[in-house]
Amino acid sequence: MPLRLQKGFTLIEILVVIILVGIIVTVAMISIGNTQSGKLEEDMRRLLQIMRLVHEEAITNQQTLAIKFLPHGYAVQRYENKGKIWINVTGPALFRPRKLDEDYKIKLVQDGLSVSLTDKDGGKVLMYSSGEMTAFELDVSLPDSNVHYHLIGNLMGKLKIKGLQAYGGSRKEDNLP
Repeated sequence: MPLRLQKGFTLIEILVVIILVGIIVTVAMISIGNTQSGKLEEDMRRLLQIMRLVHEEAITNQQTLAIKFLPHGYAVQRYENKGKIWINVTGPALFRPRKLDEDYKIKLVQDGLSVSLTDKDGGKVLMYSSGEMTAFELDVSLPDSNVHYHLIGNLMGKLKIKGLQAYGGSRKEDNLP
């Protein structure tokens, strides 16, 4: 009996390849999503710590500082009494202006009203030498995702991110009344 040479693939072989490709694509999509949410969490932790440092800097050096929020970033600013203007702080490097991922959706609320982040003088959280600061709520989220962070600051300078403990912070410290 002559042997028949097989040309092409069997249905089982094709199904196995399709299933393997599906698994690889699924794993890749999950890891991409986790990377972006992990980056947002890290950015929020950094922002919280920078805000705490800026608040301490305002008290220590007896000056008025601010965090100016932009549609895709933020900058630390200092009020210059002579010129009556706000200038970006560039040193130390920790206080340099920072860009955030353009996919982040950022919303700043002060006194119950949404604040424009595109206005020249809008979007600022002021930190005074007395230890007081502008009360605010900052929402940062990834569109089309359930990843969402809510940063809150009160008049006494207490800061927290709901559901996220800062590096070096304690649960008690990160909970506002």
